[in-house]
Amino acid sequence: MARLTLEAVNERLKAGRIGVTVQQRGDRLSLQATLPPKPGSNKREWHQQKISLGIYANPAGFAKAEAEAKLLGGRIASGEFDWGQYLDIPDSNEKLNSEYWITQFEKDYFGRRGNTPQTQNTWKSDYSPAFKLLSGELTPSNLVEAVCGVPANTRKRKLVCEKLTALAKFAGITVDLSPYTGGYGTSETQPRYIPTATEIVAARSLFEDRPDWQWLYGVLATYGLRPHEAFFCEISPQAPHVCKVLEGKTGSRELYPYHPQWAVNWNLSQIQLPPVTGRTYKEYGQRISKTFARRELAFTAYCLRHAFCIRLSTEYKIPVAIAANWTGHDPAVFLRIYNRWISGAEKRRVFEESLRLAPN
Repeated sequence: MARLTLEAVNERLKAGRIGVTVQQRGDRLSLQATLPPKPGSNKREWHQQKISLGIYANPAGFAKAEAEAKLLGGRIASGEFDWGQYLDIPDSNEKLNSEYWITQFEKDYFGRRGNTPQTQNTWKSDYSPAFKLLSGELTPSNLVEAVCGVPANTRKRKLVCEKLTALAKFAGITVDLSPYTGGYGTSETQPRYIPTATEIVAARSLFEDRPDWQWLYGVLATYGLRPHEAFFCEISPQAPHVCKVLEGKTGSRELYPYHPQWAVNWNLSQIQLPPVTGRTYKEYGQRISKTFARRELAFTAYCLRHAFCIRLSTEYKIPVAIAANWTGHDPAVFLRIYNRWISGAEKRRVFEESLRLAPN
C-alpha cells in the first residue's frame, strides 16, 4: 500500500513528472504548480501559484490531494486548464464587487494559513474591520475613499492601508495607498520604562511563592521573548543554554541568554510552566499582563523584552542583523525601535569603548 505522507506523495508526483506538488500549511493542504495568471490579475506570464484544497493533512487528505495533483497535471499538460474549475469566477456585473472579492480573499486566507483560533483572531481584529469600510465596486477610487475615512496618522489608518492593499493585489487592482498611510509608526510609540539588571533581579523575588511564574519571568528576562512565546519554547540544559522558540508571532527561531548567568543561576532549562491556557497568542499575553499587575511589578512583560534588546546592542555589541534575527524582528524595525530607548549615557559609553578598541 502506498505511503500517505507529504514526502511520499511528492516523491511519487515527481517520479511521474506530474509538474505539481502538494504543500502543507498548518493542518491544511494545497497544490502548487506553474499556472496562468488568475482572472483579474495584472500579470501576463505563467508563474508558480497555489490552489487551496481545503482538506486536512491526514492520510485521507493526502490520498485526495495526490489524486487532485494528478488531475491538475493532466489538465495543464493537455492545455485544458481553466481557473473556472478552481475559482468561483464572477459574471461581468459581479467582477468588481467588493463583497465578491472579500469572500474570495477570505477563502484564500484561511486556505493558505489554516483555520485556527489564531488566524480567526487575526481575521477578526485586522482584516474584517478594514474590509467593512468597503461597499459597492472594488475600484482604486473607492479604496482611497475608504482609507481617507479613517483618522490620519493612526495605527488604524496604517493597518487599513495594509489590508486594503493586500485585497487590491489579490483582485488584480493597481492602487498605491502608501501616501495615505500617514506618520504613525514605532517612532510615535510612547516610551516604555526600561528596568536595569538590578531591578530585574530584584523583581524576580515577587514570584518566590510561585516557582512556575518565577521561571516564566526569568525566561522573559533572560531571552527577551514575546510574552506568549514562553509557553512555546524549550531550553537546552547544555551550555550555552540556547532557547528554541517552537511557535509564535514570527515562527520558530533560536536565541541565546543575555545575561548568560541568569540562565544558569535560575535553572531555566528546567521548564516550569504556570497552568495557563489560551486560544490565541494574545490571550496568553493577557494572562501574563494580569499576573504582573497583581504582583505590582513596576514594569510590564514587554519591558523585559525591550531591556534584553538594548542589552544586546549596548553591553554585548551584537550586530543588528543578528540581534534582529534572534528577537524575531526586521533589522530596520529593530534599529527604529530600540535606538530611541538607548540613553545618552549608554551611547557615550559605547562611543568611548569603540575608541578604546580602535587600532592606533
